Amino acid sequence: MPTGSTEKIPFEKLYQGGEKSGPLMPWNIGGPQPAVRAICDQGGFRGHVLDLGCGLGDNALYLASKGLRVSAVDISEVAVQCGRDKARDNDVTIDFQVADAFSLAASGARYDTVLDSAFFHTLPAEDVPRYTELLRILCNEGAELHLFTFSKELTPDYPGPRRVSEPELRDAFGAEWDIKVIEATRYHSSLPPEAVSRMVDPRTFEVDAPTDNLTEQMTDEAGNVVSRIWHMHAVLRPQETRSETPA
Repeated sequence: MPTGSTEKIPFEKLYQGGEKSGPLMPWNIGGPQPAVRAICDQGGFRGHVLDLGCGLGDNALYLASKGLRVSAVDISEVAVQCGRDKARDNDVTIDFQVADAFSLAASGARYDTVLDSAFFHTLPAEDVPRYTELLRILCNEGAELHLFTFSKELTPDYPGPRRVSEPELRDAFGAEWDIKVIEATRYHSSLPPEAVSRMVDPRTFEVDAPTDNLTEQMTDEAGNVVSRIWHMHAVLRPQETRSETPA
């Protein structure tokens, strides 16, 4: 399977490029991810919500429009400003912050729900312990986590972030989180299958396997690629019930 590294992706330059960078920003679909919207509509978000790696803010905007208190964080100043503009135009309140996710550990803020929509898989594997520690610091006891990540078992063979297996998710989170479900869901993109081929560019992704099947993808009604990915829903255990090894 092809593997990719997001460490080479110049996120700020991509956002500055706007529509011209469309093929390189497949996560920019002009609205919330349908899976996030569905979970929200079913009451899956509560209390103070943190959207980690919020991008242009469309998921955060939808959650806030439903009356939730939302904080949204991204490392890109351009993306965050776009999110702020959208919030203002739609008359909703969102606490947008420009920050590296790991810097939040010192913020003192605490959250009841965390949304990770395609952020986890951008982290190098060696940063996973730091990430789970970050969540432990940021979350109130009993907090809920909705995490969406590209999957080794499900996601097609096109260039992009690293894939994460179900056992890897359980190993990473099982010691401190009560994993309610790891299920397949759909992640919508803004690019047609032929645009995926143009992503095979060493300036953006490192690809170490053939990409002959790039056009054999599931698409939505607009003809854009839809990928099957993992959705993990987990609840932070009380301190006294956490263990050093995954459950």
